[in-house]
Amino acid sequence: MIRGTVRVKGGSIEQQISHIEVIVKTKYNIQEDDKAETKYKTVASHRVTNEFMIGAGEEKVFSFSCRLPLDTPVTIGKTKVFLMTDLDIEGGIDKSDYDSFHVHLHPWMNNVLQALQEIGFRLHEADCEHAPYFRRRLPFVQEFEFIPHSGPYKGLLDELEAVFHLHEDGLELILEADRKARGLAGWLEEMYNDGERLTEVYFSENELEAGTDRLADRLDQLISRYTE
Repeated sequence: MIRGTVRVKGGSIEQQISHIEVIVKTKYNIQEDDKAETKYKTVASHRVTNEFMIGAGEEKVFSFSCRLPLDTPVTIGKTKVFLMTDLDIEGGIDKSDYDSFHVHLHPWMNNVLQALQEIGFRLHEADCEHAPYFRRRLPFVQEFEFIPHSGPYKGLLDELEAVFHLHEDGLELILEADRKARGLAGWLEEMYNDGERLTEVYFSENELEAGTDRLADRLDQLISRYTE
């Protein structure tokens, strides 16, 4: 939940305000035709108030609250999320204000990250990447990049990338691993697969809340396939 207040102070004359809206935005990376660029996307919006009048020098305060969608990116790594307050002034210049804020990990996501740490992976980076092929509400996904810094995968995998899709009753996890070439056969496999293979798994609410040890065992079974 986001809760806050919007303070509006009148200018030198009385003015009609059409509405106030708060808009949650983030940015994502897109690469087309060998050109990289950053785009901004609205994740959610909430109408704080409809039309009202504010007198000269008058101050009004409006409270609001809204729930973020489950696919809102978390503010980890390079990911930034901010709130734009839009004030639509009838017959005047519209005003806006930007405030960055923190979006914490959903507890289920945090449990998965803790489980990955238990089997030797460390979160290295996270950012939002254009991914229309997932056919989700938003044109991007937040990608988490892990490095094996200890345990059985150190020296075997270069990195592990994960995408989380939260649902009301569970979590869908998509994993992608880069494998170090091992001799001629390993080199040919990397050429054929471009070094990457995809794994999708769904964790139920019960699995996600049963403790990180069980999650770590399940993840270990899945990731070990990349080293076979």
